Order: sequence, then C-alpha cells, then structure tokens
Amino acid sequence: MKGKKQLASILACAMLLGAAPVEAMAYNVPDTVRVGLESICKNVSSASIGVWELSIGMERNGVFKEGGVITSGGIFTAKPATGGFVAIDKEMDCEDALNLAKNLSKMGLDAYAAYLDEADWTVYVKDSSVSEVETASREDAKKVSDFEGYSITGGEAPVIVPEDAVLMGGNVDDTFKVNSMPYRGMLTFSVNGTTMTAVNIVGLEEYLYGVVPSEMPQSYAKEALKAQAVAARTYAMTKLGAHAGSGYQLCDTTACQVYKGYSNEAASTTAAVDATAGEIACYNGSPIEAVFSASTGGYTENSENVWNTVVSYLRAVPELGEYGDNSWKKELTLDELTDLLNAKGAGIGEAKDIVITKLSTGGRVQELQIVGTNGTKTLTKENIRTYFSSACGSLPGKMFTINGKGGEIGQYGGSVSQATQTSASAKGGLMAAAASQGIIAKTEGTLSYLNGKNLSVDVDGKDSANKPSSNSGEYEVYSVNISTVKNGKFVFEGVGMGHGVGLSQKGAQFMALSGYDYEEILHHYYTGITIED
Repeated sequence: MKGKKQLASILACAMLLGAAPVEAMAYNVPDTVRVGLESICKNVSSASIGVWELSIGMERNGVFKEGGVITSGGIFTAKPATGGFVAIDKEMDCEDALNLAKNLSKMGLDAYAAYLDEADWTVYVKDSSVSEVETASREDAKKVSDFEGYSITGGEAPVIVPEDAVLMGGNVDDTFKVNSMPYRGMLTFSVNGTTMTAVNIVGLEEYLYGVVPSEMPQSYAKEALKAQAVAARTYAMTKLGAHAGSGYQLCDTTACQVYKGYSNEAASTTAAVDATAGEIACYNGSPIEAVFSASTGGYTENSENVWNTVVSYLRAVPELGEYGDNSWKKELTLDELTDLLNAKGAGIGEAKDIVITKLSTGGRVQELQIVGTNGTKTLTKENIRTYFSSACGSLPGKMFTINGKGGEIGQYGGSVSQATQTSASAKGGLMAAAASQGIIAKTEGTLSYLNGKNLSVDVDGKDSANKPSSNSGEYEVYSVNISTVKNGKFVFEGVGMGHGVGLSQKGAQFMALSGYDYEEILHHYYTGITIED
C-alpha cells in the first residue's frame, strides 16, 4: 500500500502544480483524460448545460485557469459557432465584455462577449461590417476569419468561446449537467462545422468512478471490484489514442468503456478505485490491453481464436467457478437459415445442416459449417457469434451445443444465494455457480491499440521469447465432424456471455467470494503480468 499512497500523493501534487503526467515504468500515467460524451451528445447542433454558474477559462496540464464567470437561471444552451466575425480591437475583463455585448445587442447587432485567453475578453459581432461595429461601439474593430468555437446563451448576454476553452460548473461537488446528465471535472466541445460533441475533461481516477459501476455490478465483492478497477484503468491507458482525430482521447460507449459520469457512481466502486489508485497491469513493462467479458462459461479464450492477434498475456485458462446464471438459448429453423443465407448472398442454396467442425477445451465452438444444397459456408472467430444476428439474434457466446450436440459444456448447480463450485469431472470441465444478478461486460472490441506489437507468440507456443504460461498447454483446439440438424431446426443452448478473452467478471466474483484477492484474480486471467504502481 505504501507504493500506492506514494503515487497518489505524486499525482495530487502534480494536479496542484500543473506538472506533466507522472512517468511510471515505460509509460505515462495521465492526470486527466478527455472523454467524448458520444452516448448523449455526439455531432449535435446544440446541447444544454445545467448549472447556475459557469466558469470559463483554460485547462493547463489538468488544472483549470479561470478567466470569467457567467450566470443563468439554471440552464445554458451551447451551439457551434464558426466562420467570420468582427471583433472589438480591445481587451477587457469579463464583466465589461458582457455589458458591451448587451449594449450592442440593444442596437440591433448580433453581439457576443468573446473569451480570448487567460482573463482577456472582447466582443465579437456576427453578420456585420467593421464600420458598423466601430460606429456602434465607438471602438476600433477588425475582422476575424475562420473562427471555430461555440456560443453559450441563457445568461445575461450571449458568450462565444474558442474551441480550446473549457467550462467548469459551480454546483454541488463542482459538477455540471450536459443534456441532464451530471459529470465531474471540466467541459468543452469538439466542434465540426455545424455540429459538435461534448467532451468531459476529468481526472483519470474520477473517470474510473463512473466506469467501474457501469461495467460491473456495484454489489459485487470488494476484491472483484478492485480487479475490475485495475483492468479498467489499464484498458483506458491503451485506448488513449482511439479518438485522437475527434478531439478527445476516449469515448463513453462500448467502443472504449461505458462511462456514465457522476450519476452512476457508487460508494463500493469508488472505494475499489481508491484502494487501487494508480495501479496498472503490465506485461514486459507496458500496460496490457485488459479486455474482459461478462462470463466465459467455464474456460477463457485465447486472443487469436477471437481476433487475429496472438497475445502472450491473453491465454485461455480454466475458470475456478462462475457466479450467476449464465445460460442462454436460441432457436433457428431451416427455413429461417435459408432466408438468412439468401439475404447475405452466401450462394450455397437451401440450408440443410449446421456441422460443428472445431471445438476447444471446455466445449467452445471454434469453427462450424453451414451446409447447403450447393455448397458450404464456414464460420470462424466472432463470426460464429454474429452471423445469425438478423435471424435469431447474435449468440451470447461460443460455448454452446446445437440440439444437444457438441462439447460437453456441463450444467449449472448451486444456490441462488451463494456461489458453489461444481465437480469438474461431473460437469465436463465446466465449473459454475447459480445466483440471480449479472451484467453484460461492455469491452467487446478488438485489440486495436496494441495490435499485438512485440507481444505475439507462435500459435503452438514454441520458439517464442514471450512464451505463454503452462496454462496454455492444457488448452487445445481439435477437429470434429458433428452434424446437428434435428426436426428441421437448430436449438442453440450455451453458457457464457461475451468473447471470453481475459478477465471474466462472473469468474472474478466467484474467486472473490472464495477468498482470492484482486491481484490473484488478475494474475489468473492475464498470463505473466505484473501489477505496477
């Protein structure tokens, strides 16, 4: 804990002094992150800002530098503001700019108090000439071309600010609301012509306050929540460049991690973030892409069986057990399958059968063939899960049987009140538990950032500097030939939800209830890692 507290102190000092991000190992831990609020305010023509008092200023290394304050009746409206303006050629403070803008507005001009930088303001006028502005204001004026920023109305006078300006609310806990959703930290907008996207500039740890309860039930055990906190922090580190072209680093959707801001914070998850402050899961000194899923069904998955990249720390391992009822069922008829094939242009005629051709340890389907009157269609990787989406819906996972045929994936046992481990021999390698609650993990994307660089291993695990642990030696993919059609339909029955790679949230909950701590949980799911703080 000493190392954690030291890093937390360093981060706090850096925030106060405006210092650069703290360097840890071969990577930088940022003080703040920029999160595009795509789920509520992406490419919109306007947005509401719910706050009585709004500070306008600049952000310097995570520290807000106030330049002025405006007030409203509780709601401001922000809109993109681009193009040409006429500017009063004089710097003034915020109050003087607001008063001048009000006076010019009374004279029929479309005038705005314009924030410049630091504590400097002036007035911008839209759709007017230099001479008109000079006559009305009795001040020198000049043209401003190609301005890009946003206007704020609802206060005592309209305000216009450049795109690099930031806003900060004065509500309880210094929060503000965008389209009725509350957030910590600072606010700005990434403007793209006539539309804009809201961007929340927030401390990394405070960002996690809103992420962890959005990705794992807040009622989960303390050590499971701590494992999720480290995974979420680490995953964020590897996604910081995901939206560089959009004016922010991360988004608040499943494309990165679900982030619901201040409204979704909970005491249990905030405590888990605080208890692991600054901790990152690393492989060879670099943060891992800490992908996770809700439930694996008893055995996690190798990265290359979902995506194209073999990653040393994303090796398949058996679950100790899983918390929750993770079973599911889907049905598909031959006629529905034929319609689906025709809609997709598969060109294999009428559907006759689905044949499972590859299985892996634990019962996960790795390849299947749809047999038609004129040929076959082979499905692999995530296509197995998604191919049937327009017919019977995407399959929640790849650990399934069809009409009872396939791998011996086992059954659920135990009590709804507590996790209980079933017999490996009796359940074909699947260890599961029964309980009532659960959540679908949101991190279902690809390994887009790391792309396996310096982390690849040979598929057979031989002759590699980054050889997988011995766990992977127990995991095999083997060829089968299992016809599954029965009575003109296919009944898919499975367990597990998600891609199955990396941390299993329900597996983490089972381990936490069984007495394992968060570091043991992380080491189980991510092969060969270290926890750095």
